[in-house]
Amino acid sequence: MAACGGDDGPGKVDLYDRAPVPAVPDRTAAIDPALTTPGPDGQYWSDLTGRSDGDQRSLIFDLSQALFADTCVEVLGADECANDYGIIADPHKLIDVVISDIRSVTVVSETQQNYAITAAELWNLAGGAPPADAAPEGYTFVEFPFLLTVQGGKVVEAHQIWVP
Repeated sequence: MAACGGDDGPGKVDLYDRAPVPAVPDRTAAIDPALTTPGPDGQYWSDLTGRSDGDQRSLIFDLSQALFADTCVEVLGADECANDYGIIADPHKLIDVVISDIRSVTVVSETQQNYAITAAELWNLAGGAPPADAAPEGYTFVEFPFLLTVQGGKVVEAHQIWVP
């Protein structure tokens, strides 16, 4: 999968190229609501809740912790992990992510196919815009959660995860 920044430039991708399914860890990073940055380096479970077009265009994510497979069952119990994952809803934290920081973005369709897009395209979709002309026929943005990767205090990857 090619890298894709917030706008055109090095690492530019062709919108809606097919992309691999993101690998998920046995658990995402725990949330520390006291931090002003997204948190320590790691992967975070999040829901895209909106966008901002203030001084810098940004996406607003609500971070929480997710557990998968056996780890989920061990921590939350089988009843909370019916679809092989579970969410620890509290604590959670809202963060603004400047789209120019995001180097790699994928979205997933209802058919479970993943596509590479730019952070600028995700910003458009978050605002209710239709997908770019390069989108596959019939593609519509679905509000599946994202797996965010934080490095150096910044979100550098945002990969949407298909969940039942």
